Amino acid sequence: MRSRLAIPMLALTLLSALGRSTPAQTLKCGVERWPVKVLLDSGAATLVREAEATTITALTGMPKETDRPQNGRASLERRVFRVRGIILEQRPIQADGDVHLVLADPADTTRFLVAEIPDSACAVGSRYASDFAEARRTFVGMPVGVEVEVEGVAFWDDDHGQLGAAPNGIELHPVLKIVPVLNRNDLLRTELGADPVVAQDIRVWLNTASKVYHCPGSANFGTTSRGEYMTESAAVRAGARPAGGKRCA
Repeated sequence: MRSRLAIPMLALTLLSALGRSTPAQTLKCGVERWPVKVLLDSGAATLVREAEATTITALTGMPKETDRPQNGRASLERRVFRVRGIILEQRPIQADGDVHLVLADPADTTRFLVAEIPDSACAVGSRYASDFAEARRTFVGMPVGVEVEVEGVAFWDDDHGQLGAAPNGIELHPVLKIVPVLNRNDLLRTELGADPVVAQDIRVWLNTASKVYHCPGSANFGTTSRGEYMTESAAVRAGARPAGGKRCA
């Protein structure tokens, strides 16, 4: 006769085996100077929170500081900067949980840098974790080619093959705030509640040699040797034609 304990014991054995075969997933965060990147380091208290207005060109032209301790800050890394940039590339989620952006200077798109928005779950205990979370919420849905205003902490990174790295290694890491730059139609819609005067423009890349403009996300967007960013309507007024004969919007 089968023991009354046989079935309960079998169930416990199966549950135990199942628990061993499906371990809980662990959150992956960064390692290299990670406390500095999420403002958990000993020098975070010395951060000057008021953002300084500057340009991507100015930041990428600064001499690189070599004294960068694992849990401390170089002089420039104690400052927050506010810049305008065009999103050239975006990598939504990296291995360390960051959102990786490449921003180009609107006045000179050959000058660019990396901006990183950390995952607030990788910054538990940081007084700025809520800023990271809000920046990520704001970023959702922003396309390549849009102009944004970004506030972030200066960070000197080493060259490890990262996409869009500045020549001197300067980054904005972490990003504390990101907002799209509003055009006239955006202002009408948000401030006055009025409909746009014309269809909302999209920023395109005009090849000034061929007078052909390229849409965001296309292979030649921002990559030709000669060109500039402008709105699609401005490109049309300048006599340019869309690549492939089809307008972006």
